[in-house]
Amino acid sequence: MRSKFVDIDGIRTRYLHEGAGKALFMLHGVGISGDCFIRNIDPLAERFAVYAPDMLGHGFTDAVDYRGGPPQPHIVRHLGKLADRLGLERYSVAGSSFGALIAALMYFDRPERVESLILIGSGSTFHPAEEQRLTLEAAFENGSRAMVDPTLSSCRQRMANICHDPASVAEEMLLVQLTYYGLPDRFDAYRATISGLIGSVGSDEHRVYSRLERIKAPTLIVTGRQDIRAQIALHEEGCRRMPDARLVIFERCGHLPFLEYPQRFNQLATDFLANTGEALLARASQSG
Repeated sequence: MRSKFVDIDGIRTRYLHEGAGKALFMLHGVGISGDCFIRNIDPLAERFAVYAPDMLGHGFTDAVDYRGGPPQPHIVRHLGKLADRLGLERYSVAGSSFGALIAALMYFDRPERVESLILIGSGSTFHPAEEQRLTLEAAFENGSRAMVDPTLSSCRQRMANICHDPASVAEEMLLVQLTYYGLPDRFDAYRATISGLIGSVGSDEHRVYSRLERIKAPTLIVTGRQDIRAQIALHEEGCRRMPDARLVIFERCGHLPFLEYPQRFNQLATDFLANTGEALLARASQSG
């Protein structure tokens, strides 16, 4: 795995990358960074070209002014330009929590280019408006405790609060998290992101809850049984509404299945992406 920086329309953008082959974007949740996939990038890169960017105002990617509006269109546009810069015509997108919403919005923005989706523990995607408002308020309270006056201990506790087993927190990502939390604009960017998300919970344009039936891409939904940010019943309901979706529930698992059970998640994602690719090739051959 390597860390790279590129300039996208004047925005310093960091992404982690490894591998070759079919492209896979991995999108983090609100208030963290691409480093949360520290246990997934190299294993998945054995089969795929994996890109884990820091989204706008997260990690080491510059913040932008959302002008009091929602962050979603800005982030989707930025990631689309990153894909163009990388020369990626087709790609799959895996997203955790808020990252799953961005993944689904990337599909609606460029349905001809997004091959498949992996949506992980995402109230942003599967919760109705009022339920998601409460989820975001709880997330902001937890994140703020670490970001206002960051210490290694507060960063560790912030992650432990959303994992079923606190011991599953990746110690190898905490020093990086502490470093970018110390940047002078990170908390303001986090607050603006959460505020914009809360302000758009009822928006059909900036969310996908009302149009799950229109997501035609093959989709793998993964969530933890003990996830405090994503209700199982609402994920089950959302899965039933989607034309080509499968739900996998990890037992004794919280909000970050890919971090809490990396080997199982990596194998599951590898099998899904490989099978999806074979199915797409078969359909293309039949239509040709």
